[in-house]
Amino acid sequence: MATNHRRSSSAGAGAVGCVPFGIFLALGAIGLLIQYWWVLLIALGVVALTVAIVRFARTPPPPARARSPKSARPPKPRPVMTPLSPALVSEDLAVQMRATKQVRHIRDMQEWDYEWIRLTCPEKSSRELSEIANAHFARGRSIGVNYGDLSVPRLGGPEPR
Repeated sequence: MATNHRRSSSAGAGAVGCVPFGIFLALGAIGLLIQYWWVLLIALGVVALTVAIVRFARTPPPPARARSPKSARPPKPRPVMTPLSPALVSEDLAVQMRATKQVRHIRDMQEWDYEWIRLTCPEKSSRELSEIANAHFARGRSIGVNYGDLSVPRLGGPEPR
């Protein structure tokens, strides 16, 4: 006896019904990739870091180097060091600190003077400014100290006799 098998009318069309769903699923996956690209980037970074750590942990340690046997000859004598200068006594230290402070003050005044000369003579070149400032400093004058003194000539003016 032969059995009758009924075939559905959509026997070959089963896959055709799934095609629109597959397209929407693919578009949805692409949309998620576009929206959450940073999550994927972080996940790939974590995976790469994990792989690197595992590979590094599995590498065998470098072979131990055999130490060379110490020689029987005595070590070379070290060069003789000159003794350090004695520590400064409080009076010497005070004198040195005062001298350092004075030098720093003079240098600050010269910088201030140079800036003042540069601002008062903007048309001059840096070479001319340096010449004016050096001549000014050579006379032992400072604009900051001698500014109120009217007997001091103006910049670039004739020297009083």
